[in-house]
Amino acid sequence: MFAEKNKIVNITTLIGKSTKVTGDIVTKENIRIDGQVQGDITSENIINISETAAIESKKIIGDEIYVAGKITGNITANKTIELAKTAVITGDIITAKLHIHSGATFNGNTKMGTGLKHEESNKANQSKPEWLEKK
Repeated sequence: MFAEKNKIVNITTLIGKSTKVTGDIVTKENIRIDGQVQGDITSENIINISETAAIESKKIIGDEIYVAGKITGNITANKTIELAKTAVITGDIITAKLHIHSGATFNGNTKMGTGLKHEESNKANQSKPEWLEKK
């Protein structure tokens, strides 16, 4: 997504940069976060964390996750995680594919490969929505 500047993604849920959400977000749709979130984020599709976003979470789970902002918490993607040069991550990553742009900051552990489950990253945070388990 960051490598392809002209790629258009249909965003159905937007958390604006002047918005602060306290609590968990669960959606089946694509979501873009420009503001602040204190809570877990789960999407069946794409999660886009913009450069202005700041996330404090135990877990972020999605199909594809693109990060340009700051995240404190574990991230799990079924397909891919991409960290832009402005990304600052403190937490573990589990994904099939990981793309880290020069300049990104990542402090944590990584597990890569197909068939990895979110439970492998943190036993205390095993719960996922039922529809995500069916993927």
